[in-house]
Amino acid sequence: MTLLLRLVFVGWVSLVFFLPTGQFCLGSESTSAVEYYPKEKLKPGMRGITYTVLQGDKIEPLQTEILGIAKNYIGPGLDLIIAKLVDPKTAVIGAVHGMSGSPLYVDGKLVGALSRRIASFEKDGHCGFTPIEDMLKVERMENQNLGSPSSYLSLGNSSSWNLIGPRRPGGLLQQRTDWLAVPLTVSGINQNLFEKYLKRFGWEKFPFLVVSGGSGSSSSTVQPESLQPGSPVSAVMMTGDISIGGTGTLTWRKGINVLAFGHPMFGFGKSDLPMAMAEVITTIPSYETPYKLANIGSVIGTILEDRLSAIGGKIGPIPPMASYRLKRIHDDKMLKPLEGRFISHPSLSPMLVNLALAEALSSTDNSSRTFSVKVEGKVLFENLPPLFLGGFYSGHDNDIIDATMEITKPLNILFEQPWIEPKIKSLDLSVVSSEKEKVWMLEKIYTDSQRYKPSSQVHLQLELKEKYGEKLLRSVQFSIPSTVTASTPLTVRVLSGNILDKIILDKKIQNISDAQELVEALNARHKTNSLYIQLVAESPGEVRAGHELPSLPLSLTVLSNASNVSRLTVQDNEEILTETEMELPGMVWADKAVKIEVQ
Repeated sequence: MTLLLRLVFVGWVSLVFFLPTGQFCLGSESTSAVEYYPKEKLKPGMRGITYTVLQGDKIEPLQTEILGIAKNYIGPGLDLIIAKLVDPKTAVIGAVHGMSGSPLYVDGKLVGALSRRIASFEKDGHCGFTPIEDMLKVERMENQNLGSPSSYLSLGNSSSWNLIGPRRPGGLLQQRTDWLAVPLTVSGINQNLFEKYLKRFGWEKFPFLVVSGGSGSSSSTVQPESLQPGSPVSAVMMTGDISIGGTGTLTWRKGINVLAFGHPMFGFGKSDLPMAMAEVITTIPSYETPYKLANIGSVIGTILEDRLSAIGGKIGPIPPMASYRLKRIHDDKMLKPLEGRFISHPSLSPMLVNLALAEALSSTDNSSRTFSVKVEGKVLFENLPPLFLGGFYSGHDNDIIDATMEITKPLNILFEQPWIEPKIKSLDLSVVSSEKEKVWMLEKIYTDSQRYKPSSQVHLQLELKEKYGEKLLRSVQFSIPSTVTASTPLTVRVLSGNILDKIILDKKIQNISDAQELVEALNARHKTNSLYIQLVAESPGEVRAGHELPSLPLSLTVLSNASNVSRLTVQDNEEILTETEMELPGMVWADKAVKIEVQ
């Protein structure tokens, strides 16, 4: 074909695919009839058109030159089409983050989806396209091997599971650095704070680009029926006062079935993510990191497959989403509650709950470098009893992530268990905060005597110190049970709720065998703003290097090597004779004990 004929052909294609207004005009019926161009027939120098939106909802044609095929570039048997954007509109931006999925047509036939930048600082538009043949395999998976969307986690039946923190994503996505990043459009939350949570939950190496944007498209033309190849489309994680979604481009549509991105969103495999329309506010030019700034619109379907070559789903049915409502009171002033919906997913929900809680603490003009917060509320599930969240925490602004992680730790633990996938129905929290730091430390404890008789009263004096404040004296009394015999060694132990849980709750959880029992144990945890005064009958066992050693000889106990004995020595087979709770007006840290004798 001569150059003149090529130019005539390109012009003819533009007339076929575009109305006078410039709007792309492939309806669902015509889309289903579009043929694909086999990658084997592509030759260097061939010209095609890539379609994408650079602003608003107008799909633009971008002149593209085929350079060749990189064999096995993506994986065994998975090739990458190498091309170059030669259109004047992309002279500065090149392949833009957010163009993932932009369809390439040659001779009016679909070739593939834009999915990669070949170089970070490219100025000449080199890029990669995922062949449509590979993407269509993803579409055929939608009705095959139906199972839990979280089956990729491979929890199995193991009784050993992690108590420490959130699940760490890993594997495929962290190994790829050449994909066009998915712009994670966030609104209603600080972008830097979101990036910190991504790092805390292990998502920082994924091909995401966090950008501030909007929620709720303002364009009246953005409707499901106008979703065509080249249109922006988003995978949604959160809606409402806090909105989070990853935006790319639609590649292929046949009726209600769609393919997009040309690479994964998360790489979850079987999925159940909400799919939404989007509106491109503008395309930000940059040699290093050009990207689309978008508004995320209404949810119009479900992403059912999240695979190496594409995301695939259906327009119409919308997946269930959990609701969130965070009531906020700051310095006795009622603030507007945060409300909306979020996805229930084992790898994402704990992070999203943390984000909502962090935003409730930080999104106020009264926020300051120091803070105190009291949280109370619950998470309702479709398949488990309610889980209660709460606690009192205080610190500096850079402690917010640690505070929210501690508050939501029970939810993190529940999502780590291997027996059942929790399905969140709603999150309802009350967040009461102030600018003053309120932290108490127990410095000393005194008893009125060293020797007592059965049934006698023990008078305990507690000396506490508030950070940057005065000392506080508190008194408590309790009775020695009449059943205690003479010469029984006793210990009066004063612990804060967080330390008491570290000693008792974590050990108890390791012996739990089902999710419902785990919820019950998590709901029985202690308050972080209370002291617990225990009278304990001792035994000489202790825990070393994570192993219980009951009934140790006294000589061995005395000669213990401090390097291999737990900082918090846990007595084996000890009996708590009495326990008294003392609530304080702030977060408290305490771990003190004194021995007494019974005559």
